[in-house]
Amino acid sequence: MRYTKILIYLLYVLVLLGSLAAAGWGFFTIKVWIGRHYRPLPGMAGYCLICIVIGLLLGLEHFLKEFRKQGRWTVNLIRLVIMGIPSGISAFYLVLSFAFSLKIPSFMTYSTLFYEFSGLIFGYTIMTSFYKKTEKQTYEIGSFN
Repeated sequence: MRYTKILIYLLYVLVLLGSLAAAGWGFFTIKVWIGRHYRPLPGMAGYCLICIVIGLLLGLEHFLKEFRKQGRWTVNLIRLVIMGIPSGISAFYLVLSFAFSLKIPSFMTYSTLFYEFSGLIFGYTIMTSFYKKTEKQTYEIGSFN
């Protein structure tokens, strides 16, 4: 039992490291593509999607634990509204600013860390907002259920 948990975590770490290596290659490919074609909108959308996929992979462990449980799926709407929507908008803000001619605040243009981190938070929030709720049996006094 203990060895299987160790192997599962090692496999999880290998998948995360492999996805980070693939993401680095994807970021480089997107930068080259934008430099050649100067069509930044699809490239930036791809950049955001890569960060969101990494966030989804970070939350995969929680989702798999919940998947194995018995019960009905429920959504933590408060978490999605408070954390998910702002981080999703922040992750795609560059795409939205180019598509709708919005002004970009200066603190967002210094580096890509803001968009990367927002994408990670958005993906992780999506994965950890779903959980299974077990229905508890309640018995009334005097009933023969």
